Amino acid sequence: MGAVANDDLLIAIGALPDTAKLDGEYWRWLSFGFLHWDLTHLLLNTVLLLVAGPVAERRAGSIWLLFAFCAASVSSGIGISVKHLLWPSQGASVGASGGMFGLLGFALVLVYCLPPGRPMTRIVLGIFVVCGFAYSLRPGISMGGHVAGFAVGVLVALLVPRDGRLGLAAGV
Repeated sequence: MGAVANDDLLIAIGALPDTAKLDGEYWRWLSFGFLHWDLTHLLLNTVLLLVAGPVAERRAGSIWLLFAFCAASVSSGIGISVKHLLWPSQGASVGASGGMFGLLGFALVLVYCLPPGRPMTRIVLGIFVVCGFAYSLRPGISMGGHVAGFAVGVLVALLVPRDGRLGLAAGV
């Protein structure tokens, strides 16, 4: 569609406008997470999904994984909108990063709590969290969206029942 790195076209197909003017189009808080600025953006989010997704799914199941991602992604969109209400700018916000940071937080809590996972799994997830937040310091990257998504992922993980009924794999 020619929308790669094009704010106007991305807004036309569902991105969050950085002016925070949604005009009742609250569905953008979800749709922006399925759009990406460019191939690098898509690949980075794919790597986060490949790292955190299997851990989250094995420990909590597909439904919890989907719920954690969607809740984190929408929360990220709301957080970005609040930031832009306070400091509007021109352009668009896109990407599943908030949802992916939510999955990282979700998986990290699960490997510490449900029962404790392998040390290497904890270390790898911790490295990705640190590197992800360090990357978020770059200009044009939404630290607020990443923090909001991560926080919601952590909170959703605390809701997962601890009785092992949801597809836990031993030692993951």
